[in-house]
Amino acid sequence: MKLDKYIEETLKQIITGISAAKKFGDQNGAQVNPASATFNHQNSTNIYCLNTGVPVQQIDFDIVVSVSEGNSTTDSPEITVGSSTISGNAQTSEITNSSTNRIKFSIPILLPLSGTRD
Repeated sequence: MKLDKYIEETLKQIITGISAAKKFGDQNGAQVNPASATFNHQNSTNIYCLNTGVPVQQIDFDIVVSVSEGNSTTDSPEITVGSSTISGNAQTSEITNSSTNRIKFSIPILLPLSGTRD
């Protein structure tokens, strides 16, 4: 797979996952990548919600991604996260190219409040 296609497909899948998580968060009192987050100027490692003052959690991802291209009838290559395929058939006529990469990123999450603030 060419690098540009790999980057495109990876980012599309991350965006799709974040969008789905955002919808779920909206239904359950949480915010994914909240727009109201700001850095605390005294300690730049902490992020707080401007509206509530509640700390925003950083969810860190460090993912191993396997990309395989074989004799497939589809135009897009298969991108697999966290799984392995082992074939017991030693004789195969299918040629497969694959590579493994790591992707690291963080997503800020404003978790639901468990009670009221005084």
